[in-house]
Amino acid sequence: MSKAYEHVRKLAEEIGPRGSCTPEEKRAGEYILDKFTQMGLTTRVETFKAVTSFSWAFGLLYLLFVIAAVIFPFNNQVALGIALFALIAFYLESNTFPFLTKVLPKRGSQNIIAHVPARSKDIRQVVIMAHYDSSRSALSFSPQMVKDFRRSYLMMVGSMVLITLAYTVGVWSGLSSNLFWYISLPPALYLFFAFLLLAHREVKGVYTPGGNDNASGLSVLLEVGNVLAHLPLLTTSVTLLATGAEESGTNGALDFLRKHRPSQNTYFINLDNLGIGKVSVITKEGILGMKPSAPELISAAKAVAQEKGLDVDFRPYNLLTTDATVTLMRKYPTMGIMAFDEAGLLPNWHWPTDRAEFVQPENLETAKELVLGVLRKLES
Repeated sequence: MSKAYEHVRKLAEEIGPRGSCTPEEKRAGEYILDKFTQMGLTTRVETFKAVTSFSWAFGLLYLLFVIAAVIFPFNNQVALGIALFALIAFYLESNTFPFLTKVLPKRGSQNIIAHVPARSKDIRQVVIMAHYDSSRSALSFSPQMVKDFRRSYLMMVGSMVLITLAYTVGVWSGLSSNLFWYISLPPALYLFFAFLLLAHREVKGVYTPGGNDNASGLSVLLEVGNVLAHLPLLTTSVTLLATGAEESGTNGALDFLRKHRPSQNTYFINLDNLGIGKVSVITKEGILGMKPSAPELISAAKAVAQEKGLDVDFRPYNLLTTDATVTLMRKYPTMGIMAFDEAGLLPNWHWPTDRAEFVQPENLETAKELVLGVLRKLES
């Protein structure tokens, strides 16, 4: 058994499901801290407060559109105000800019951080990150529905925009508001269905074992750290960042940027869902508006893959946010490494079947060699 796969089994089987801000997430953090310490690295734990689920903010936003539809026949302007507020809040939250979540109840989580200084002059800084919490399952991620996840998500966004436009025209056109209310009813019903799915997730969903998402990425982070601990880079300092509460809203990555404010030329490499399928370098990322990955990191990854004969794809990622979304949205040079099945999906994504037994050890080795190769390319 490879050392990386041992980490996957420890996290996904022995510790098990690691929901954001739960005692099990904290246990996983203690395991990571212990491993970093055994490597002889300078480590620290940084605590922060985070919402426990993305369902709270987004469920409330969907419900606000439904409330706007109920109010519109009685007060057009108030309904329009509610819809505009919800649309703006949704855009910000979806792009990793906390808005509504700032006022929601929170619990404690933590980032586990280790630092590998450069052996000589510190010319460049690289942060390698991977989250270690696991998600709660939901019907929208079931094998029957997940293949249409992006389409359903875009229909939901379209419903929000249609409601807001209908009410805007209804208020400012001077035409009969009944027509615009009728137009808004089908998208409002669709958003009510989306709200019910999130409510069902919180009542009936279970925290997944998180073998692929994201014990796989965390295991590669640990093994890359182990190599660097024995042979640091000459002119590049590396920060190993294990983020907590990513599944409830990329909270660990956000907290790291708030506290450390790294220079704008700091490189970020994110490891997420890379244990099953074809290992892929993410060329651009985003479900609403795609942000390109750093060209120098992509170029380095292509050179490493060719030189080492690594079986790696280069492709965009257009599903939900990752920690890489946080840094891309703030214009940091970033690259994600993930893995996808033949349908272009993340295997066992947010579903109880996300167990360690399905993780492919060879994927972990490929990702490890890819990351180490990219770091050495940056050196040269």
